[in-house]
Amino acid sequence: MLYELIYRSDAIPDILEKDIENILSTARDFNEANEITGCLLFNNNQFLQLLEGEFDIVMALYDRIKKDPRNRNHMTLQMRETDYRVYPNWTMAFQSMDKSQVKSKGGVTEFTEFEADKDSALPKQLFEAVSHNMT
Repeated sequence: MLYELIYRSDAIPDILEKDIENILSTARDFNEANEITGCLLFNNNQFLQLLEGEFDIVMALYDRIKKDPRNRNHMTLQMRETDYRVYPNWTMAFQSMDKSQVKSKGGVTEFTEFEADKDSALPKQLFEAVSHNMT
């Protein structure tokens, strides 16, 4: 059964581009070995991530992510079964976005506007919009 998890978190204040590159490298290696796909978005020192895969593997990975000292204040926005992968060809796509890109594709100016108790379709719509620009 295929599941998708979407969460947001805050990057540490002094995160460097090198740190994000290391996160992506580790993620891509793990994800390839575990049939996980997804995308990491970065804006205004915030992460928004979509993980797609088998439930137990996705949940174990999320537990590891929550322990990573490079990010904090995690909020799960969505965890549910899905019929398809948004990023079937990406072990971990990545895009750094400015405010105007987040606004035009997601209808919000910051990822913190996505809340677990609000319209849960909006974060996935943002990922779907971003996926159209991935090659």
